[in-house]
Amino acid sequence: MKLGELRGLIRKTKGSPYVNVYPFPGTDKGFRLVLQKTPLLEELERVYPGGKAVETGLEFNVETGMLKSTAYDEQMGLTSEQKAAAFEGTTVATQSPAADDDDLLGDVPVRGVSPVTKDDDDDLLV
Repeated sequence: MKLGELRGLIRKTKGSPYVNVYPFPGTDKGFRLVLQKTPLLEELERVYPGGKAVETGLEFNVETGMLKSTAYDEQMGLTSEQKAAAFEGTTVATQSPAADDDDLLGDVPVRGVSPVTKDDDDDLLV
C-alpha cells in the first residue's frame, strides 16, 4: 500500500489502529499493541520518506483498525488460524496494586545506606 493511501485510511478509521506482534517465532503467542494515530502518522513519514507514492509493504483494515506487514507475517511462520487463535478470547488484564506496596523490598536489608537522623540535617546540602 502506498504511503498516501495508508495515511488516509488511518485518519479515516474509527478508534485506534493496532498491530498484532508475535515476539516468539514459530509460536502462536502474541500480543496486541494499540497505537495513537498522530505518532503513527509521524513515524510513517519518517520511516518512508519520499512522499505519498512510496510503497510501504503494509496493509491496513479501516474497519478493524489492524495494521499489518505481509513480510512480518511470513517471517513469523504462522498460519492465519494460529494467529487468530493467539488473540481469541483475550481481555485486558488489570492488576490491583499490592496491599503493602509502600514496602516493595519487604524484609530485605538495604546495605551501605545509613538513615539520616535529626542531628545530620545540618550536613545536608540544599
